[in-house]
Amino acid sequence: MEGRSRIRIDEDLGGLELIEAVHDRPYFARHAHPTYALGLVQWGANRFRYRGAFHTAAAGALCTVTPDEAHAVEPAGDAGFAYRCLYPPLEMVQLAAESLGGRRVTGTLALPPVIEDAAAARSIRALFEAEEAGAPRLARETRLLTLLGRIVVRHATAPVVPRVRVPPGAALARARDYLAEHCSDNVSLTRLAAIVELDPFALLRGFSRAYGVPPHAWLLQERVRRARSLLRTGRLPADVAAEVGFADQSHLTRHFKRIVGMTPGRYRAAARGASS
Repeated sequence: MEGRSRIRIDEDLGGLELIEAVHDRPYFARHAHPTYALGLVQWGANRFRYRGAFHTAAAGALCTVTPDEAHAVEPAGDAGFAYRCLYPPLEMVQLAAESLGGRRVTGTLALPPVIEDAAAARSIRALFEAEEAGAPRLARETRLLTLLGRIVVRHATAPVVPRVRVPPGAALARARDYLAEHCSDNVSLTRLAAIVELDPFALLRGFSRAYGVPPHAWLLQERVRRARSLLRTGRLPADVAAEVGFADQSHLTRHFKRIVGMTPGRYRAAARGASS
């Protein structure tokens, strides 16, 4: 088998393994994983033998494997395929199902071998892009939970029926205030949920309803707002980036331009010119 791959282990996400790979002539002998496998085919087609039959996931589709179920991969023609795959542990998927459904899950939630779901595909892309960009932990957790929530509700063979719960407004306000007070920290969604005594899924949904954006997006907006104030005083963008919590000036520039419409340097110069 020829190909190339890149592996990342995200300790902030419970040691989640993420693989991005290209396989020119794919062949994997029959094997099983102790975790789920959620793969997004980027181009080509992934042909695999699973549950007594062959299945083919084309570009844009998800190929999935449930823990401890044996499967094998064989070439689908001459093209090979490229995919992005993550391996969430059984406990992580069960927690998603229990949080959303409000009841204990016994046994393993099975998934269909191939899933056609454009929103789930976008979620996988977003998670990998957040990893590649070095996004804050809060953003990566949000993307992972969004993906797992959609998968268990829409595609588990024993579907999870989400409870409609409206978290107390006071708890959501405490979460917002905590983010404001710890604006420059690498805040964890799990930690934030524990502080306000909500589970992460309830916090994520409730916060988005209350404030129009999920917690990580609200935090980015707050950092940009503070950056604008500092830049108006003449502070250099590199110094401002560190003070408000961005990893470096390039991260500040990307988000500042997306929200404000110009780079921090241009904003600083314009603000200084206006004050003169």
